[in-house]
Amino acid sequence: MAHKHHRHHRRRHNPFGVSGTVVKDVAFNALGAGLSGYASGFLNQTGWMDVGATAAIALALSFAGKSVVGAAESEELMKGGLLLALIKGAKQVGVAIPGLGVYVPSYFSAPTSSDAYGRATAPTIMLPAPGGKGGSGTAGLGVPRFRSRWQSRF
Repeated sequence: MAHKHHRHHRRRHNPFGVSGTVVKDVAFNALGAGLSGYASGFLNQTGWMDVGATAAIALALSFAGKSVVGAAESEELMKGGLLLALIKGAKQVGVAIPGLGVYVPSYFSAPTSSDAYGRATAPTIMLPAPGGKGGSGTAGLGVPRFRSRWQSRF
């Protein structure tokens, strides 16, 4: 009787459905946004001029990226830079984008010895309870006091 080979085909699992090309595209988008923002900072523009400068630099990155990394990657670089220009334009119009630098001042104070405005209060000095001869225990409350063996008799 011939020996049968049982082949076990291992199935590769990808539970989230994220392929390597998606991760690569996201990396090039982030690089395009970062380079566009960094390069537009050298121009010292504000307002809509900064938005235009960021978009122009994103287009320049696309042209430069074609010769360095390829056509598909340069398109992702441009997408990241244009996204940053879009975010800057939304800020100019006054659209609040949650999580992008929106800060609302609050009066929450940390649980320390300070008031609601962060001013430190004077430290509280913990004094020992008043006692009779300097011993421990509760003198005068009807509770018997026990003398320590290291305490003097006087």
